[in-house]
Amino acid sequence: MKIKQWIFIFLVCYPLIGFAQPQKLLIKDSSRYSLSMIYESLVDMLYLYEAHVDLSILGYSEFGQSIPLLKISKPNASLKKNVLIVGNLHAREFFSSKFVLKFCNEFLYSIDATDGIYPSANKLLETYDFFIIPVANPDGLKIAQEDWQGIESFKQGIDSIKRIGPYSDWKANGKGIDLNNNFDDGNFEVKHGHLFEEEPASQGHKGDFPCQAIEAKLLQDYVDSIVPILTLSFHTKGDILFWADRGSHAQFKGLDTKLNTKVAAACDFKLAKVSRNPKEYGAGLENYIRAKTKRIGVCVELSAINDITAQHPANKFYTLVWEKCKNMPIIYLEELSRLYPQYFSIFEN
Repeated sequence: MKIKQWIFIFLVCYPLIGFAQPQKLLIKDSSRYSLSMIYESLVDMLYLYEAHVDLSILGYSEFGQSIPLLKISKPNASLKKNVLIVGNLHAREFFSSKFVLKFCNEFLYSIDATDGIYPSANKLLETYDFFIIPVANPDGLKIAQEDWQGIESFKQGIDSIKRIGPYSDWKANGKGIDLNNNFDDGNFEVKHGHLFEEEPASQGHKGDFPCQAIEAKLLQDYVDSIVPILTLSFHTKGDILFWADRGSHAQFKGLDTKLNTKVAAACDFKLAKVSRNPKEYGAGLENYIRAKTKRIGVCVELSAINDITAQHPANKFYTLVWEKCKNMPIIYLEELSRLYPQYFSIFEN
């Protein structure tokens, strides 16, 4: 979709958004970002960084909400490697979309600014094209924040779905399917998990068949079209990296171990053990990436565990997430660039 069509959609469909004069650094650390605020921030980035930004729509959710797609690139003749960054697959985990937005904003600012926090931004754009989906589950996000504007007509259906806890604990999409249990990694039939619901629910229902959820199908098809060399799927909570499955780990010949060990140490994260039982780990986006595209996929659980299910308060974002993780995507890519010549053959199949 062309930029003019994108802007037209937002001006028509979201007339209540007040587009403030954009600043160079846009994302407010203490704010809880709603879907409309995410849209507004993306359009601001387009205005500010037009030379490096392409903004489009991946598709539409079950309730017709736009799923935005941001591309950050530097036009040149060289063949780039694609990187995919995804946030907010799970509704209540909106620190993830906020982190993705803030990273994009800081990265874009760093391309041309002398005081940017990512000095390697320009160099990385010589090698990589970034594809970013800040919010993969817009319906779920709106439900978790009890933001009913634009989805009022679906409220009765939402309330008919089994709800485990308050709306703030909502994890699924609008139809009660956990998106990160709905990808076609080859393990869907055996997938069970420790949270398991046979019928649609606010959490724990994998769906009746792979990619039943519109959002999962859109994302899986897009992965197949760009085949990213690295996918970072951001979630919360845990301060832990889920990075390897028994069925696909060996194919990376140690590259995945080196990358994730480096990041875990730098960001003070735990490194999960290699997942052994597809009944527990299957059907997530990161599992699909590793099993079907033979590329590196990581589920990043941002922020510390606490004794409640809902997201930490918005004013905890800076200390719990940003301070620890702001360099995480950069570390992955700098380390991948350093190691790639030694491991390039694993990506040639």
